[in-house]
Amino acid sequence: MLLLPGAAQAQRTERTTERSPAPFVITSENCSMLPPGTTINGTGTLTSITWTTKRRGHRTVTNSSLATGTATDQAGNQYTFLYSNQFRVSNTKARPRVYSGVMVDVFTLQGSGPATLSNGFLANYTTDLGKLQRIRPIDAFGDPIEFETVTAHCDPL
Repeated sequence: MLLLPGAAQAQRTERTTERSPAPFVITSENCSMLPPGTTINGTGTLTSITWTTKRRGHRTVTNSSLATGTATDQAGNQYTFLYSNQFRVSNTKARPRVYSGVMVDVFTLQGSGPATLSNGFLANYTTDLGKLQRIRPIDAFGDPIEFETVTAHCDPL
């Protein structure tokens, strides 16, 4: 007879994968890193994989999202983009509806035109996996988002 520790018996992980279109429009009005008068329209595919682990009365959610695609500016210049976002958050027995952890986010755009972007951040992330999203930057580069309102600047996804 094999006996397993209670933690091994109680741990359960579920995995979900979602794919969706990843269109965006980014302009020099919102993104300080673009040349004046620039508008970029992008399209691609976002793949998001989420692992949810339940263990000892609390839950850990780990997500990895990646989008790649192409974009065109107002002059017809062609670009490629990469978007990557990962986070891992956990709740506690004392606060079962609130999750906290760390998020890493990066958006890059490269191509034949004058627009080149490289933005990102490392942040403490608090969420209820619904409406609540609080992102407190640890470090950031470029001009990714407005952290207080979680509004896009140069990171449109």
